[in-house]
Amino acid sequence: MLELDTGSAEATQRLAGRIGELVAGPLLILLVGDYGTGKTTFVQGLARGLGFEGVVRSPSYNIMKKYEGGRLPLVHADLYRTGSQADIEELGLIEETGEGILAVEWPKTELPQQLGMPWLRIEFRQGNGDADRRTLLLSWEKEVETVIGGMLG
Repeated sequence: MLELDTGSAEATQRLAGRIGELVAGPLLILLVGDYGTGKTTFVQGLARGLGFEGVVRSPSYNIMKKYEGGRLPLVHADLYRTGSQADIEELGLIEETGEGILAVEWPKTELPQQLGMPWLRIEFRQGNGDADRRTLLLSWEKEVETVIGGMLG
């Protein structure tokens, strides 16, 4: 596990951009945290790092948005309103993602096993007394080790 602090939305986006520059697909990124802790901000930076230049918005009302035109396709999903495993399967997340990156807000616990993709989990915590400060707790499986090493190097 790795703990990183970011002092602003821009710093969170820079960190995510670095990950976007280094990742290879397929990869599942699990985004865990309360409302307003920077999950969508992170995905905006990730999309930039992948080379996507358009606008990236929260998929809350659409549940899933796909961004193409970068080095790899990026699927951004918000599973807050999905209830069952059948709901998740019906979305076709794997088919939509292909060899790209799947970033999921409010992931279900069983999602990594269900999708069978290498994963990176990022937990977002608001900084004590500072509205812009975030602590990001990263954990990952072995296949993602080179991304983390490159990000720190």
